[in-house]
Amino acid sequence: MNPDIESLERKIVRVETALIVLTIGAIAVADAWVGPERSLGPLYLVPVGYSALTHRGRTTLVVVLLCLALRQLFGPLEDTRDPWVFFLRDLGIAAVFVVTVGYLHRLGRQRKEFFALARDQRDELSQELKVAGEVQRRLLESNQGARVPLDFHAWADPLKAVGGDYYDLWSPEGGRAIVVVADVAGKGLPAALLMPALRIAVRSSVTRHEEPARIVEEVNQALYETTESSSFATLFFASLDTESGSLTYVNAGHLPGLLVDGSGEVRWLSGGGTPVGLVPEAPYESHTVRLGLDDLLVLYTDGIWEAENPAGEEFGRERLGRAVLGARNRPAGDVVSAIRAEWERFREGADPADDTTVVAVRRGSPPDPGGRGR
Repeated sequence: MNPDIESLERKIVRVETALIVLTIGAIAVADAWVGPERSLGPLYLVPVGYSALTHRGRTTLVVVLLCLALRQLFGPLEDTRDPWVFFLRDLGIAAVFVVTVGYLHRLGRQRKEFFALARDQRDELSQELKVAGEVQRRLLESNQGARVPLDFHAWADPLKAVGGDYYDLWSPEGGRAIVVVADVAGKGLPAALLMPALRIAVRSSVTRHEEPARIVEEVNQALYETTESSSFATLFFASLDTESGSLTYVNAGHLPGLLVDGSGEVRWLSGGGTPVGLVPEAPYESHTVRLGLDDLLVLYTDGIWEAENPAGEEFGRERLGRAVLGARNRPAGDVVSAIRAEWERFREGADPADDTTVVAVRRGSPPDPGGRGR
């Protein structure tokens, strides 16, 4: 969330006004206590000068008039000493006052310029992030139209204007379909900056290798060598033979994928492995399962799994599994919608704590609208 600079400025002005009024009141009370023989009038320069720093000229003029009236009311009634001494004293005070107020007015202008510049920079950054978020959204959503013989649908909701969740779907040569879901460490702009680099590394490695474990190993090494030690990502990489349904996957520190077969049996695809970019030359292991025509693969990020309701309960595996089972005979888009609806109902209005992504994949064309299996 962007800082509300206007609200902050209003709060500061209110506090400053209260301090000026309290200071004037304190000086007036003290001036009355010391009696008519002595004057604390020069102390009124403090609130007058501060008003010149923080408020408009008209407000400062009112403060000056108020201070002069209070000095006449509570200051000395008569002065029996040499009038030239007091003339020179008042002249010196006036000179100090003029110099002080002039300098403080200059500081006041700089203060206003600072807030104006801060607002401009905030608005510029907000607009740039908005544009970056739109570019990122279009980049991800372009995968939805990939020419792959799969019923595929995804939903991604970044916590901020941009996020670090990444999903991908494309079909290289050889009758394969590649499905990827990743979660870059961190949130907002730092994570969003690493996300395109991860996408490029994955797609580039796929052009050189077919074995998923080898692909992920290369991605891991590339990220480790080109990013900071705090930059890493969890990754679920899957290569699907669209004809046979053979699905070979690597889970690099990501949450387990959810595979539901035509009979409703649930399998969780974990497989271990460290996040990519964290450890040099880390080994990864491929696992192979079969994705039948009636089977459904669901991948997601921890914004779904770890979401909490107001009572502090976690959405977790069981609720996710039930949401998928309830929609397993429907098109991938309906499955994602069902998960999202259950996730939002569970949160009961609580704000999400992380970027959120859900991907549903099924071989072939979607089931018919009536919800019947094929």
